[in-house]
Amino acid sequence: MNPWLIFILAVIGGSFLLNTTISLLNLKALSPDLPEEFADTYDQEKYRQSQDYTRVQTKFSLIENTIITVITIIFLLGGGFNLVDLFVRSFGLSSIPTGVVYAGSLALLSFILSLPFSIYSTFKIEAQFGFNRTTIQTFVTDIIKSILLTAALGAPLLAAVLWFFEHTGSYGWLLCWLGTVAFGFIVQFLAPVLIMPLFNRFTPLEEGPLKEKILAYARVQNFKLSGIFTMDGSKRSTKLNAFFTGFGKFRKIVFYDTLLEKIDDEEIVSVLAHEMG
Repeated sequence: MNPWLIFILAVIGGSFLLNTTISLLNLKALSPDLPEEFADTYDQEKYRQSQDYTRVQTKFSLIENTIITVITIIFLLGGGFNLVDLFVRSFGLSSIPTGVVYAGSLALLSFILSLPFSIYSTFKIEAQFGFNRTTIQTFVTDIIKSILLTAALGAPLLAAVLWFFEHTGSYGWLLCWLGTVAFGFIVQFLAPVLIMPLFNRFTPLEEGPLKEKILAYARVQNFKLSGIFTMDGSKRSTKLNAFFTGFGKFRKIVFYDTLLEKIDDEEIVSVLAHEMG
């Protein structure tokens, strides 16, 4: 057997075993009983539901990971990658477009394989626990936007990587690394402005006591914020969340609208402190 094939199989198998072990350990650690130190601050029934949700999601992830790993190994040993390569080469394109189409074809196959699991997770598990608000229209629209966005960003990047390897000789790997890192930084700056608004609506937090408390805490921590926004996360889920975007003085904090609706100002500032680390 080809040594590289053995290596690839070992990586796939090792990754599968590691992820499975971690998931099983997490399942073993779950308990419906609320820890005593939180008895006065958290509801027992809500805690039990959170443990049930984690258990169901973890078991589902184990099933998904197992099926995808088995199919990947069968595809690899059965010559599936070679068949895709032969199919793409039949178009008679030059080397770089051939590489881009080949990678895109594999990405499309991977997406098709994972789609049923995504549908079940969203419309069955999330709905079962009262989290899902995603409509079929939103789900399909998100898929279309994601595919177009991946093609628009991924194809030029991959073409550039292949061009560097083809034309810059022994320094190709270094230039590819530098280019990929630079691309990642650019995307981090563009994402809040151009990419994320394609999926959600962002609104500056209105003036008032909450904004004053957030800014006051940030000043005390010497943490610069360039903006405070709310996001219509309720369009897809009832879950609460918050996150930062950007770097340095361009950092912005984003709160899900569900979070602002369900907890008070002091708790929101605590969430900010958590996100700040």
